[in-house]
Amino acid sequence: MNILVGFVVLLMGSSAQAGDSLESLMQALSSEDAAARAEAACRIGRLGFRAKGAVTALVELLSDASAVEDIDCDHRGWHNSAGRWETSPGRQAARALADIGNRSFDPLVLALDGISWAARKNAAFALGRLENERAVAPLAALFSDAMPAVREQAAWALGRIEHPDALAPLVDALEKDSHDRVREQAAWALGRLEDESAVSPLAAALQDTSARVREQAAWALGKLDVRSAVPALSKALSDDEARVREQVSWALGKIEDKGALPALIAAMGDSSDDVREQTAWALGRIEDESAVDALVKALGDGSPDVREQSAWALGRIESSRGRGGLEQALSDADADVREQAAWALGRIADRAAVPALIRALGDKKSDVREQAAWALGKIADARAVDALGDALKDEEADVREQAAWALGRVT
Repeated sequence: MNILVGFVVLLMGSSAQAGDSLESLMQALSSEDAAARAEAACRIGRLGFRAKGAVTALVELLSDASAVEDIDCDHRGWHNSAGRWETSPGRQAARALADIGNRSFDPLVLALDGISWAARKNAAFALGRLENERAVAPLAALFSDAMPAVREQAAWALGRIEHPDALAPLVDALEKDSHDRVREQAAWALGRLEDESAVSPLAAALQDTSARVREQAAWALGKLDVRSAVPALSKALSDDEARVREQVSWALGKIEDKGALPALIAAMGDSSDDVREQTAWALGRIEDESAVDALVKALGDGSPDVREQSAWALGRIESSRGRGGLEQALSDADADVREQAAWALGRIADRAAVPALIRALGDKKSDVREQAAWALGKIADARAVDALGDALKDEEADVREQAAWALGRVT
């Protein structure tokens, strides 16, 4: 399982509905009903550049923070305390301004200095979606804003733009901002910039008081993919929070440095299933034989996800020392584990596994039988000819096809 923590990239939806005119939609921006205002702003955005005449009206709507539970035009909001989707006219106006394009740029920059914090936040959001590097300086200036939500949105926008001039203000926000959501977003943005000079502040952030910040810092270090981060990440595998340890394992797997092996091997004994699973993935990425014993042991883990990931990792390492444990895993109660074990045995290609793989051709799950046939083809041992010939009569076409391929390699 390849976990990658980040923030959702927002996608544009369908075009405006037939019959929508810019004039009628602009009139609806003044409706007494908040949902109608949000709906109108959204539909204006669907007009794209053709709605350039609505820029002024949309900028005026940026301060409208009235909560609206979903609209027909757009379902991309946020969850409220009751778990329902919400948006606001101001957020929909920001989306529309971004969809209109750079004609909105100058008015949005001016809106960053507005009285309303909601307008400043929404303007920052729109500028982030525009991804215009000229917005870097005015967005960075928002880190002195009194409202944490505005500073957080500015960090997000700078991460979207990905310009090197944002590095210094983002590092400053990561190190000094009093609000954990701002520091978290700054860490995410630094990961997006992928500048190696951010390694030191991100490594320091692995000891932040907020688990959210530590988790995001680990993700960012994985994105930077530099070996100098390995010592700090290895130490962070002892973090009190499982979600942080899981993200750290992902980062170490991304970096693929053997210096992380002692910490990762120890983490295979973590109390969290998710951490053990992610750690097995990381060990498979590094592909070092020193991890084999820990991974073979994990084939008996109580979590089927950990067992499956461990089998995958053993296949990546391709050591014959993993064969015995993988043969036993062909009898696992979980079909996904059996399938992964067959794949791994094919990768290792040890002829001693042929009898066990022949037995797996009789597995009740067709995916396992198919994978066993593939593995036998990879090993190409004549002892499998009869069993593969029988598999040509399998009820599943995929199994028959794989068996035919395998026979072509064996004979």
